[in-house]
Amino acid sequence: MLITLLSDLGLTALFAFALSQTYQVWPPTHALPERLLRAALALCAALILALHEQASGQASGLSLVAVALVTLRYGPLYGLPGLLVALLPGVDPDRVALQTAGVLLMATVLRPVVRVDLPPGARLLWTAPLIFLGGHLAGAVTAPPRMAELLPGLTLQCAALALIMAAVHSRLKILSASYTYREQAYTDALTGLPNRRQFADDLGRIEHGDHLLVLDLDHFKRVNDRHGHAEGDATLQRVAAALRATLRSQDTAYRIGGEEFAALLPRTSPDEARLIAERCRDAARQHPPHPPLTLSGGLARHGLRDDPVTTHHRADDALYAAKEAGRNRVLIAPPARAVPAAPRDPWQVLRGTLGSLPDQEFGPNEWSALLRAACESVPDVQGGSLYVPEKGDFVMRAQIGFDDTLLGDRCPPAAQRAWYTLNETDWVSGQPRVLRGYAVETAAQRTTELAWSDGVQVNGAWRLQDIRETLGVPVTDDGHVIAFLNLDRFTAGAAFDAAAQELASDAATQIARILAGRARRAREQRRTRELEALVQITGALRDARDMAGVTAAMNSMSHVLLEARQAVYLQYDPASDTLAATGLYGFPEAIRETRLPRGQGLSWMAVKARDVIRVNDLHADRHAPNLLTVNGQAGLFAPMFSHDRLLGVMVVIRDAPFGEDDAQLARTLAAQSVTATERAERIQAIQDGREGILIALGRALEARDFETHGHTARVVNLALTVGQAMGLSGAHLAALRDGAYLHDLGKVQIPDAVLLKPGPLDDAEWTLMRAHSLAGEDLARHIPGLNPQALKLIRHHHERWDGGGYPDGLRGTAIPLLARIFSVCDVFDALTSSRPYKHAWSVEEAVNELRREAGHSLDPEVVEVFLDHLPGPPDGPWHAESALPRPDVTDM
Repeated sequence: MLITLLSDLGLTALFAFALSQTYQVWPPTHALPERLLRAALALCAALILALHEQASGQASGLSLVAVALVTLRYGPLYGLPGLLVALLPGVDPDRVALQTAGVLLMATVLRPVVRVDLPPGARLLWTAPLIFLGGHLAGAVTAPPRMAELLPGLTLQCAALALIMAAVHSRLKILSASYTYREQAYTDALTGLPNRRQFADDLGRIEHGDHLLVLDLDHFKRVNDRHGHAEGDATLQRVAAALRATLRSQDTAYRIGGEEFAALLPRTSPDEARLIAERCRDAARQHPPHPPLTLSGGLARHGLRDDPVTTHHRADDALYAAKEAGRNRVLIAPPARAVPAAPRDPWQVLRGTLGSLPDQEFGPNEWSALLRAACESVPDVQGGSLYVPEKGDFVMRAQIGFDDTLLGDRCPPAAQRAWYTLNETDWVSGQPRVLRGYAVETAAQRTTELAWSDGVQVNGAWRLQDIRETLGVPVTDDGHVIAFLNLDRFTAGAAFDAAAQELASDAATQIARILAGRARRAREQRRTRELEALVQITGALRDARDMAGVTAAMNSMSHVLLEARQAVYLQYDPASDTLAATGLYGFPEAIRETRLPRGQGLSWMAVKARDVIRVNDLHADRHAPNLLTVNGQAGLFAPMFSHDRLLGVMVVIRDAPFGEDDAQLARTLAAQSVTATERAERIQAIQDGREGILIALGRALEARDFETHGHTARVVNLALTVGQAMGLSGAHLAALRDGAYLHDLGKVQIPDAVLLKPGPLDDAEWTLMRAHSLAGEDLARHIPGLNPQALKLIRHHHERWDGGGYPDGLRGTAIPLLARIFSVCDVFDALTSSRPYKHAWSVEEAVNELRREAGHSLDPEVVEVFLDHLPGPPDGPWHAESALPRPDVTDM
């Protein structure tokens, strides 16, 4: 029983598969031959299933399923042949005929409700049982069915019907999806016209007497430049609509390039084709309010023995002739020569073209002529491009068969090598390579990934999916790749055989002869630029002693060497794990508040890559910085590491794209800046250590004298504040700081009995005490690197404005300025500090005392500056370390 059931379902599945294979296209067609085929297939299935029932001895009734299915789809007329099952030997003819008639009747009645081409749904749950129940009831006239057999039979028949309908629907779904994907692959997304891929396929089927019309928009680049790309796209859509409306129903229009269209005109006389071409040109022209626009065209008739590609070339030649004749016209290509031309040297055109090119300069016309000569020298080439190294990147200078918007497209060296796919030896020796099918897609994907990782956007005008076969040849000279030649085909087939590769290599050799001098000069200029840049960078960073100097030199070199419009150094802050803007060039001051958390933006991407990242269109990159502060199109991000320690990121902004040469200059500048930063850090560490020693000496002197703890630090802080207010230079501030720390250094030579005497000093003791300033100067001279101005402060900090001081009795401005500043600060701190022999004065009392002494013992100008920068309460003890911030003397 189980084996019989499985065999029945197997036969049903076989029928379902066979029926689904009769659907070959989308939308499905139902012409009379196809209807008859499916009806015959249903009859065969019914007969086979009936015979199988007889052989197995089990009456499953599955033969009625085929009758029901064809009736539901095409009507009772196509289901009537199912009655032939009643003629089979060994069956009950009356019962089978009645059952078949019942199914035919119910299927006809329910036909408007059931759709065979739709997936089985809820509606089938009640319609299918009704269809087959009608057959069973009709057959009951001869022999009533038993309920034990009726329910399983109905279930099996309904399941078989659902199985067949599901198979048909799955087949139709596959056809629909294939149709959709093909439409997308063969249709231009902007205009809705068939694209170049469809054109290449249809061109291969062109017949004798058909015409090919090629149209190109005149000065279309002006429309994009003056009105924007949105208006350019709208213009292309209007042209496409005009071509659709003008062409006949049997004609087909295509968009085969950026602003290039084509039309195939089957079974057309020359006069009629000429009229259609002129109507297309007139219909597609634009008038105000739209931007003015005209078209040029070339028309070619396909001859009996013409090759489709040759016909396309003839139409293209006529188009170029129309352009040269003044545009806004259609020219007819002369017929192809009936007798093949005598074989000629394949390099004749190439040598003629190359011989006319100037050796020193190449413009768009020269590059285009060079590529066209190379394409014409290799058979079956349908498109191509020529890339030339400029500023380290490979830049497209000519194209055929693509879009002029690709001109200027930049490809980083690593991405160009990925497109080539072969090894380094083959690359520098100029070995040709051929890619076909999936290999083209794989190489294109890898090329795109490397271009994006290098920050170079891939132009969307590349239609890599249209390339079926590509032949690439590095153009080499003296071990250097000086250009890269791409030769492409857009139709299927393997045309680039060994002979074609040899011709392409010969073409590359001819190109190398033309470009060799230019390439050598470019290499010499690049080496000169690198050496000059190294000298400039070294000189700029040589004298930088701190981070401010290093940053200023980096920004200056970014402007000079990389033509920066803006530059900023993002210094790494380990405490917050952020990049903070420090040195600015061309950026608003508000950006100093910017902090980039780890992982945010292109700067952190450069840190992660540990290499320079360049982005030539910041407005198109989602990782780009805040464009409100960016005043340029391209950005370069160079990370700086000291071994494995991140220092920061150098950011450079400008309008022109950055090439690999610029990236190499940035690497050199970053490396030299790292060295300068490390040197500045060592200098700062030495200065910090030196200041620590001076602080220790000052505190040691405090501990030996009556001075309170912190006196030296307070006086240093006050003196630096006054010095900055008076506009002292960094060097003088440093001397003021050092002298303040060491002002009482000479007291180490005074005996404790004198220094710590509680009562008044006698004359001899005063003479000894007054000698400490001279002794301090003499001791300080032995400290290496101490500024002479600091020595003067140590010597003269007890001089008086009125000349009554010591050791030299100097008066007024003859007293060194640093000593005058220190004296005011020293007196103020002494007055406001407690000593064993006195209480601390209030600030108000000390201020009044300073005013009284101004012009007597103290410099009145210094006193006024001091009082102007003295915050704090008018009375109470004075705490300089809390009342005044520590001045920044990092530039000393």
